[in-house]
Amino acid sequence: MTANERNVWVGAVAATALLLNSPAPAYAEDGEPDQSQHSISDAIKSGKPIIDVRYRFEHKGQSGFPQDAYANSIRTRLGYETGDFLNFKVLVEFENVASLGNDHFNSTTNAKTQYPVIADPNATEINRAQVTFTGIAKTPITIGRQTYNLGNQRFVGAVDFRQNQQTFDAARLSSSSIKGLSVDYLYISRVHRIFGDDHPLGEFDSDSHVFAATYDAEKFGKLSGYGIFLDFDEAPALSSKTIGLRYENRFVVDTDAGLSVAFAGEYANQRDNASNPFDYSEHYIHAEGALAARGSTLKLGYEQLSGNGVIGFSTPLATLHKFQGFADVFLSTPANGIEDFYGSLQYDWKQAPFDADLKFFFTYHDFKAETGGADLGAEYDAGLAASFSKYITAELKGAVYNGVAGYADRNLIWASLRFKY
Repeated sequence: MTANERNVWVGAVAATALLLNSPAPAYAEDGEPDQSQHSISDAIKSGKPIIDVRYRFEHKGQSGFPQDAYANSIRTRLGYETGDFLNFKVLVEFENVASLGNDHFNSTTNAKTQYPVIADPNATEINRAQVTFTGIAKTPITIGRQTYNLGNQRFVGAVDFRQNQQTFDAARLSSSSIKGLSVDYLYISRVHRIFGDDHPLGEFDSDSHVFAATYDAEKFGKLSGYGIFLDFDEAPALSSKTIGLRYENRFVVDTDAGLSVAFAGEYANQRDNASNPFDYSEHYIHAEGALAARGSTLKLGYEQLSGNGVIGFSTPLATLHKFQGFADVFLSTPANGIEDFYGSLQYDWKQAPFDADLKFFFTYHDFKAETGGADLGAEYDAGLAASFSKYITAELKGAVYNGVAGYADRNLIWASLRFKY
C-alpha cells in the first residue's frame, strides 16, 4: 500500500471510529432531545439499501478474428447507506460480475484471445466504502472508495456502461453554499479500473488532483472550469495536466410547441505531467448545437482531440463509451489526433404502451485524423431505451463501424435489463 493510499484509508477508518464511538445524543436545556443528533440505531434505520442488478447480452463481430464474441453477464451490487449520525454517514457497497455459461469472448483476463474483446471480466470486490461528513451546510466531505463524475464525464467518470464500475480511493470536498456556484475538489490515491484486480493494469496507484467549478447564471448560461492533474505510477505516459473551460446555454423559443435551442462549447489544453516521458502540449475542442421540439431532438457536433504524430490528447479516466461512437474504436486517441463530426436524432415517447417511457436514438460519426486529415472511418449507432418504472429499465442498441487500414470493421449488439433500487 502506498503512502498516499494509506493516508486516505487512515482518514476513512478514523472517521468511522469517530462515528461508532461518539457519545449518546445531547439534550437541549428544556430536557427534550436535540434533534440535530440521533442514535446509531436511528442512523441505520433511516438509511437506505442499495440493490442494483443488470443482465446484459453483448455480441461483437470484428474483422481479423476467426470467431464472433458473445457474452451473457450479470452484474450485482448490494450495499447500504446509513442516515446521518453526528453529521456522519457511511456507505458500503459490494459488487459481483459473473459470466453466465461458457465464455465466448475475451474478457481481457480469461486468455480467450481468439475472440474480440468484451471488457466485462468476472470480479467480486468492494465497489464503494466511504464516510461522508455533512456538518458544513451544503459542503459534504467524502473519504474512501467512491464513484465520481466530472460534468459530462469526458475527462473523469464512473464508466457505468461496463459491468465493473470505475471507482476511486479518494477524498472529495464539494460545496454549493453560494447561490449558482458549485465547486469540487478530488484527491485520488488509487484508481480501480473496469478491468478488475486480475488485470495487470486493473489498478493505478495515483497522486492526482481534480479541481472544478461551475457557475449557473440561469438565462445567461452555465460556465464551468476545471483543472485535472494526473500522476500514475503504472502508466506514466498517461500522466498529464489539463485545464479547460466549458460554456452551455439553452433558449426556449416556443413553450407550447416545446421548441428550444441549445448549444455548448468547450476548450482544454493538456501538457505532460510528473514522470511522463513525452514532452507535449495538445488541445481539446468541442462544439455542439441542439434543436428540440415535441419530444424530438436533433444534435450536430464536432469534437477534436489533437495529436502531434507521437502522442495524442488523452482522457484515461473518462467514461469513454459515451464519446466517439458505441463501438469503442478510439478508446485511446491516435497519435495524429482525431476529429469527430457527428449528428444524432432522438425521440422521447412518454407514457407509451405498458406505461413505459421510451427513447429512440440514431447517431452518425465521421472520423478523421486531426493532423494530416486521414480518413479514420465512420460509424452508425442506433438504439431503444425503455423505463418501465422507477426501478426497472431496459436497453437495446447496436453499432456498426466501417473501418480503414489499421482500424478493423466491427459490429456490436447489446440487450440489457436492469433493476435498481
